Amino acid sequence: MDRVQLQNSFQAYFNELGYDIDWQQLTLPLEMHLVRKGDYLFQQGDTANRLYFLHTGLVRYVSVSDQGKEFTQTFVKGSRIMGSTKAMVTGAKALFGIQALKDCMILSYPWQAFYEQMRQDKYFLEWYVHFLESIFIVKEERESAFVKHSAERRYLDFCVDYPELKDSIPQQQIASYIGITPVALSRIRKNLLGKRAS
Repeated sequence: MDRVQLQNSFQAYFNELGYDIDWQQLTLPLEMHLVRKGDYLFQQGDTANRLYFLHTGLVRYVSVSDQGKEFTQTFVKGSRIMGSTKAMVTGAKALFGIQALKDCMILSYPWQAFYEQMRQDKYFLEWYVHFLESIFIVKEERESAFVKHSAERRYLDFCVDYPELKDSIPQQQIASYIGITPVALSRIRKNLLGKRAS
């Protein structure tokens, strides 16, 4: 896929969401990133001050504790805007990395320059507000699930949201995403299989 096709895909993403953005204001050259399964778009601690658009593929946001323990924060499927909001807006180092779980085609723009060119467009600003709102809503719902739902319920919700992942990625990644150990996850899966068999 060439740059023009990728740029058209990026713009179509906004159009499909109902935002009639005037893209003639955008003169920045896009960057293309082909990230193979298992590789990282960027790692925790890297500079990641770009707006990323996942055209195709599937990634996970992964953070590592001071003790070297990995945590999966979320999963993102294309087509979707993604990246570290903090790193993008403030220039701080990324607090997590983005790892490809499938081969990914990604495009990006430097955020500050992109925002300067696009901030006069009311439809772009409208999208940006809604985008930030959606991030907060997802974060709020995830925090609520950790407080209110059992580990089994969180696992079942994961299976509904990401049916293609439950048998295709390491149990450790799923377990860290739903906030339990791989041993506890194995126990839940065995229990669910027992329920289906009875």
